[in-house]
Amino acid sequence: MKDTGVIRRIGGNFTPHALGFVSTLCAAKVPPDKINHFADVVNRYPGVTHNYRRDNSFNVWFTFIAPSMDEIEANLKQIAADTCVTDILNLPATKLFKIKAEFQV
Repeated sequence: MKDTGVIRRIGGNFTPHALGFVSTLCAAKVPPDKINHFADVVNRYPGVTHNYRRDNSFNVWFTFIAPSMDEIEANLKQIAADTCVTDILNLPATKLFKIKAEFQV
């Protein structure tokens, strides 16, 4: 399934706060001709779980998990420097909502 592109990976899903990590949702204003490059740069960071496009001026959204918010902020500055996309919002959660889904595998 991985070879055909149906799945990217199979792995564990953990609650960052339970392990002493922090997480945030980020939104960026990316020019249409830079979206692929921006996504490639963002995806290099192991703390980025996924990203997606939205039909909005903030058109690329991604989640980021790291040991500290300082690390996330430093990484966002590096992403801005590497992509020339400087309008990136850091939107940490103020309340945690979890949807529980269990699958028999």
